[in-house]
Amino acid sequence: MALLNLDVPDQAPLLESFLDLDQAILDALPMGISACDTDGYLLRVNRQALRLWGRPLRSLDPAQRFFASFRIENLQGEPLQPEQTPMAKAVLSGEIFEGTEAIIENADGKRWVARLNVAPLRDKDGGIVGAITCFQDVTREHDMRIALERQQRTFDLAMIASKMGTWRYTMADNICIYDQNAQRLYGLTEPRFLHDEEGVKAKFHPDDMDIMWARVAKALDPIGDGRYDVEYRVKQLDGSWRWLSAWGLVEFEGEGAERKPVAIAGASRDLTDLKQAQELQRLLNNELSHRVKNTLATVQSIIFQTLRGASDMQAARRILEGRIVSLARVHDLLTERSWSGAHLGEVVARAMAPFEAGQITFGGPVLELSPKQALALSLALHELATNAVKYGSLSCHDGRVEIAWEANADQLHLSWRESGGPPVVPPSRRGFGTRLIEGGAVRDMEGHAHLEFAPDGVRYLITAALYKGSA
Repeated sequence: MALLNLDVPDQAPLLESFLDLDQAILDALPMGISACDTDGYLLRVNRQALRLWGRPLRSLDPAQRFFASFRIENLQGEPLQPEQTPMAKAVLSGEIFEGTEAIIENADGKRWVARLNVAPLRDKDGGIVGAITCFQDVTREHDMRIALERQQRTFDLAMIASKMGTWRYTMADNICIYDQNAQRLYGLTEPRFLHDEEGVKAKFHPDDMDIMWARVAKALDPIGDGRYDVEYRVKQLDGSWRWLSAWGLVEFEGEGAERKPVAIAGASRDLTDLKQAQELQRLLNNELSHRVKNTLATVQSIIFQTLRGASDMQAARRILEGRIVSLARVHDLLTERSWSGAHLGEVVARAMAPFEAGQITFGGPVLELSPKQALALSLALHELATNAVKYGSLSCHDGRVEIAWEANADQLHLSWRESGGPPVVPPSRRGFGTRLIEGGAVRDMEGHAHLEFAPDGVRYLITAALYKGSA
């Protein structure tokens, strides 16, 4: 309106001209209007201004200089002194304010948000003779804007937390506009991305482009549902690849089979962690399958070797059961560690658990075994203990078994020593147990072993490479 253009010297009326305006005209305006002189004293206001301020005008009251509200604050809630108000700055320095917002508090405690347009009033020579303010209550609009901003922040945080971003691709210019979250996902430094041949080849993984364009074509089909959904890899600023899931909906113009696609609006989500987890799961499944096959082969071998040529089937069953139970114990131990390995002390403890604890001692430094080493050692110790119960030091009350180990020059040295038992008589033939102790342990522990039937007790020494896996 004309009152807001009074800063142009050759067109500005005098303050007196404004004061001569018909009050009825001012009162008919839907916004508050006030005018002050160079000292800030209000000379003219309209009815809407008084209604908004909630109190009458006292022209020469210092408390009503520049703006007659009870209290005025900036949007941060900081009080403004009269000389700090936009109207005062217009008078004192000629500043112009358009759309400035402030918090007004009335004498009755009501608080509301005012939008101010302020300009200096000048005389015919351009000198400032006062200022005029037009203002209105925009509390509802302000609150809605704050609520929308808060909602947008919540949305942005949710998108960041869920590793998602939004975008809109327009067909006419072949350009996709990405929000800030999507820019981070796609490894972009600006929101605008041109989907020409060069740009697409530089950004999307070559193995994923065929399926991407096929899904785009399907979504753009005028007789289809317009839904777009695809997974692909996009190159990041550091040259790495990130898996994304992108989905959207096509905007069409027209109806039926004749409608034309205009744009695709959608969102993308980071799938990198999920893809890595799926790949890890695939590897774990393959590894599990491999281990199950190896375990079944071991069990089959134990069954075959135990029962082959057995004359006493009842005794063979007990031996077989003991060997399989020993294998199961170390399997449980490895499962607890997700098959990353096992502590040697735990393997020995579980292998010796079924036997007389008071006759067996073991100890050594904390060392790690690979899964294969743990299985081999557990079976070997079980065979040694079983033989000791039947023929050796564990067959009598005074017998003892000592298991000790140490590490030296990246090698594990473990010994089994029996004492206090009956005189040892070497076996007349090498059975499966002996072959398991000597051959199986050597093969699976990647070392060498020596079994000695000394007269005062069986000796078993094994040397193997130290496992370098995770502790």
